[in-house]
Amino acid sequence: MLSLLSLISNSSNKPILFILIFTCMIFRTYGLTSEGRGGHMSAIVKDQIFFMGGSRKIPDGDPIKSSIRGYNLSDEVFSLDLMTQFSTVNPPYVVLSGTSQMIYGSEKGYAVVGGPSKQDVYLIGGALQNFTLLNQIDHNVTIVSNQTLMINELYNTWNVSDQNIFIYRPSTKSWLSPSSVAKGGPTIRRRSTSTVIDHEGRIIYIFGGRAERDTGSITFTCFNDLYAYDTTVSRWNKINAANAPSPRSHSTATLLPNGKILYIGGASQNSPGEDAWPIDMTNISVFDTNTWTWSYTIAKSSTPIQARTGHTATLAPDNNKIIIIGGSTSYVLRLTTAYPTFLSLDITKEPYEYSELSFSGIKPPPLSFHTVNLYQNYLIVAFGNITNEGETGATETNPNIYLLDLPCQSWVTVFRPGESSCPKPPSALIIGLTIACYALFLAAIVVVILIKRLSLTNKLIIFVIIACSVLLIVGIITDSILISPPQQIVNVIIGVTVAFFFIIMLVLCCLCGQEKKTV
Repeated sequence: MLSLLSLISNSSNKPILFILIFTCMIFRTYGLTSEGRGGHMSAIVKDQIFFMGGSRKIPDGDPIKSSIRGYNLSDEVFSLDLMTQFSTVNPPYVVLSGTSQMIYGSEKGYAVVGGPSKQDVYLIGGALQNFTLLNQIDHNVTIVSNQTLMINELYNTWNVSDQNIFIYRPSTKSWLSPSSVAKGGPTIRRRSTSTVIDHEGRIIYIFGGRAERDTGSITFTCFNDLYAYDTTVSRWNKINAANAPSPRSHSTATLLPNGKILYIGGASQNSPGEDAWPIDMTNISVFDTNTWTWSYTIAKSSTPIQARTGHTATLAPDNNKIIIIGGSTSYVLRLTTAYPTFLSLDITKEPYEYSELSFSGIKPPPLSFHTVNLYQNYLIVAFGNITNEGETGATETNPNIYLLDLPCQSWVTVFRPGESSCPKPPSALIIGLTIACYALFLAAIVVVILIKRLSLTNKLIIFVIIACSVLLIVGIITDSILISPPQQIVNVIIGVTVAFFFIIMLVLCCLCGQEKKTV
């Protein structure tokens, strides 16, 4: 401390001090890019994407790392501004400390956005860890030196709350007090649920999930109960609909525009205490939020699709297909890649039909327990566990984010809000089309003047004017499609103006023809 004060007091050291401060700022803002995580939660509020929690690998050489403890949960919250252009090489993350920091470390919950303000983040379920207790363990030599004792003590840091929902308010950068959030819902805390919120941002539907040691349950149990949580009145409601699916966890939940929720993949269980088994990806469970009824459908596929957990399923902007990314064929510590890693489920066909997707660009490694958020025409794939081939699987976590430009069907490295990264036509082509449009405009005027002098019939005059107008409008539209959005608006205005001019000319020609007949 004294050395720092002396450094400040010495004016000759001000450049060095500036560099140190600047370096600290950079580390605070961008330090997360070098640290992978999986099982985190993410949500987009307005034009900000928020990342929360997750499981982080304890680095090699850290004294707390052992054969029984390779990961710690995270209580971090950080955001990324989606209104500005950025590169995936060094995204401008902003760490939200203080009241934004999570109450507990958390992983494998689910985050949705809604509530009365339509801008609150609801964190559903997940494993929780008390960092205060964990810190005491790490500083207790007796516990650290005894592996058996450490296992028992570590379990005490889990299941630190019976709260099923935590609410983060971005407007105030704070979490609501647990006492202000409605109690109730599932009687046994769980993680890896299938969760989605309705189109109005009001009702959260929470299906299934699992409970085991990291949620305070001695017996490994999967569930098939369905709960609805009304965010406007903070009220739980258990939905006792007949014909419910088998108990399961890790299934994705995708809400369609018609109010139906599709549950895809995951793992199921015959009875508590038994091992879970993977669910066939073609067996899709459907819950109708309008009628509160369950139904089932078998999807078609021309290629074999491995069952998986830890995958994501996102409804595309056209509402015609669901894009499925990643997943693992196992759900233990070491994760193996599920193939194909990129799938599309066409929901316009009956029955639904799978197809393998292929994108250009540098694709991400095979991932599981990552997150995917749709913003404009980008899919933002963030972090996750890196899977691998073979029985040994992988234990690495991914520190990066990836951008899938849907119109271009390409992985890109630069995020451009409001724009597509699709290759743009050469400037010469754009200039040539523009000149051609206006040359056609002038030619049409000349043609109109000539045919009026030649005393041709009014029908022929009208035909020529309409043909020229159509050609001109087609040229303007083609030109505007090829040009970037800011210039496209100008071209559309010009096109409408020219079309209007030709309509006026058409009307005048008709009037002139009528006048000649009258005379």
